[in-house]
Amino acid sequence: MRSQAARLAAVAGLLLFVALASTATAATTAVNIQGFAFVPPSVTINVGDSVTWTNKDAAAHSVVASGVGQTPVLTQNQSGGLSFNAAGTFSYVCGIHGASMMGTVIVRAAATPAPTPVPTPIPTPVPTARPTVAPTAAPTVEPTSTASPAPTATPSPAPTTAAPSATPTVAVVVPTQQAPAPAASNDGGNSPLIIAGALAVAVGLVAFALTRIRR
Repeated sequence: MRSQAARLAAVAGLLLFVALASTATAATTAVNIQGFAFVPPSVTINVGDSVTWTNKDAAAHSVVASGVGQTPVLTQNQSGGLSFNAAGTFSYVCGIHGASMMGTVIVRAAATPAPTPVPTPIPTPVPTARPTVAPTAAPTVEPTSTASPAPTATPSPAPTTAAPSATPTVAVVVPTQQAPAPAASNDGGNSPLIIAGALAVAVGLVAFALTRIRR
């Protein structure tokens, strides 16, 4: 938007400058009317210039230019002028005395002025974004030696204590007695054997009872 407004302002200023320059450079060429003649009889001007005629005679005169216009009747020392806005050769006569009084105006095309360069608006510099620096990761330090894993102590199996036998073995010692010599009597020949047998049975019963009690 700003650049477009600046261009429009520059173009408007250029047109105003050309208009003022055209107005300022417009020139006026003087021609006298004396002795019933136009002096000088021919003038050369540029497009946009004008010619002013001044009557020096006692008689009244006027100027009529074909395709341009005419001046009012000019008495002595009065002046009148016409502007020529097109290129070409224009003949004119006295409006009162006709073709007996003739003149010529040669109009040259104005030189084309060099175009004024329109200033190019300076583009607004776009700030360059700073590149984002990626953080550098710390190098991973490899261990120089691999530590041996700590040996895992394997618990030794607890010694198995053999349970003592609940039943103790009782050795029964049966004393061996020397059998006495058989008496000569006939009433007690088998009594020692019976006593020994009864004693062995009693010891066996006692041992059996002790075994049952300990269990």
